[in-house]
Amino acid sequence: MAETALSNLLPSDTTPSTFADRPTYKWWVTWTIMVGSFLFALDTTIVNIAIPKIMVSIGADLNEIQWVLMIYMIGMAVVMPTSGWLSDLCGHKWLYIGSLAVFTISSVLCGMAWSPTSLIVFRGLQGLGAGAIAPTAMAVIFHVFPPEQRGLGMGIYSLGWTFGPLLGPTLGGYLTDTLSWRAIFYLNLPLGIVGVAMAATIMAGDLSNRRPRRFDLFGFVTMTTGIVTLLLALSQGNREGWSSLYIVWLSIIASVSLGLFVVIELGAHDPLINLRLYRNSTYAMASFAGLLLGFGMFGFHLLLPLFLQDFLDYTALQAGFLMLPGVLVSGILSPMSGKWCDKYNPRLFLALGFLISAAATYGFTWMGTETEEGALVWALLLRGGLGLVFAPLAMLGLRTLSRSEISAASGLLNITRQIAGMGGIALAGVLLERWHYVHHLTGASHLADVPIEVEQVQSQMGWLLYGGGEVGEAAHAKVQAMMGQYLNQESLGVAFQDCFVVFTIVFLAAAVASLCIPGGEPKAS
Repeated sequence: MAETALSNLLPSDTTPSTFADRPTYKWWVTWTIMVGSFLFALDTTIVNIAIPKIMVSIGADLNEIQWVLMIYMIGMAVVMPTSGWLSDLCGHKWLYIGSLAVFTISSVLCGMAWSPTSLIVFRGLQGLGAGAIAPTAMAVIFHVFPPEQRGLGMGIYSLGWTFGPLLGPTLGGYLTDTLSWRAIFYLNLPLGIVGVAMAATIMAGDLSNRRPRRFDLFGFVTMTTGIVTLLLALSQGNREGWSSLYIVWLSIIASVSLGLFVVIELGAHDPLINLRLYRNSTYAMASFAGLLLGFGMFGFHLLLPLFLQDFLDYTALQAGFLMLPGVLVSGILSPMSGKWCDKYNPRLFLALGFLISAAATYGFTWMGTETEEGALVWALLLRGGLGLVFAPLAMLGLRTLSRSEISAASGLLNITRQIAGMGGIALAGVLLERWHYVHHLTGASHLADVPIEVEQVQSQMGWLLYGGGEVGEAAHAKVQAMMGQYLNQESLGVAFQDCFVVFTIVFLAAAVASLCIPGGEPKAS
């Protein structure tokens, strides 16, 4: 019935195969794959805000809830690099439909989870379904759009995975507060059904030049082992201790596995991932810029909600609404930048987007508890300039490759950004915790060096408490607690400022890397 309804939207005198030859076909396909891309991107952040209620509801401890978040990333990381082989095997259309169907079904299972173990298993399945969606969608864009319109197509498509992660906290907070944490998973069911029905009706039978290939089993095993252990080390290093035996062994296994993977792939006649793609200087530099994007974007996205909620005392929903205008700006700029890239040098927009992001991030280095809300909103609006980055980066990374290379190359671009994002999250967590501790000690030491001023402040606070009826030891204890709270808050603020400086530098480095990407002429086929 869904297929019949959608068919009525198409010209009545056409069949799906002839419709694929029409000029409007590429726009229908673009809007179709946006549904899946939005869903997979949304679920990278929407779960985070519901963590406290999930823990209470299913009796999960901190270690189990970390696995709920991590297993989704691991599932995606395992599948993304294999998207090229999978699309050659079954075609872009059926790979996309199958992936979105698995994602949708596993989302419902996540909503029905009855224990921490069941939720972890279903989230892993959800990640496996999500892993092939983005690389396949990017490859489809490059197949259905002519070279002179690929920037516009990529810009429109990128609305899905631009809005998804940014809307996640707002939408997740609203659904969790008004309905239940399970609603954030059930939300994917109607959208997933619509996405599958649209893809089955609209997309042509096969958008890839598939050929039978032998599955590179040794390459897959070493790649999977290396990626999983690396992500585990990055995500758990802060909790377990970076010098702990557990993290050291994970790092060793990851290094050896990834080293073996490189050797195997370079020597394989039919590799799982064509690492020779990095011989293309345009693709290699675009991948490096994408690595810096993932590192800076994911790291900043960890810091921002903590800064708004833990430091400035906004609620989760208030913080989400504060970030919403920047999301809208990013959504407006994304398709516009794609269209501009078809006419002008994409490097300029890529560098401009990174520079604007650097300026917005640097603005947070001056903020504290006295910061006016207007200044905060303007900084978050400026942060929306990151929308200039996504379409030009994909354009530069893929436009000099042949059609047969695009599926594998898009998967490699995505997995590089995901792993870099985990690194950014890990670094942000380590720096914030470490610098908070250091500044707290420094502040305490400074107070010890000026005992007269401290005594005056304590005396004034004591008189205020005395006026309120507090006397003796109770008043003294409250004075000490208030001083400790003040010191903790100030040291946390300085720690946030230092972290924002680091990610400002990351975005500046990305802007420089963007200008170093060779222009390159698109290949004809």
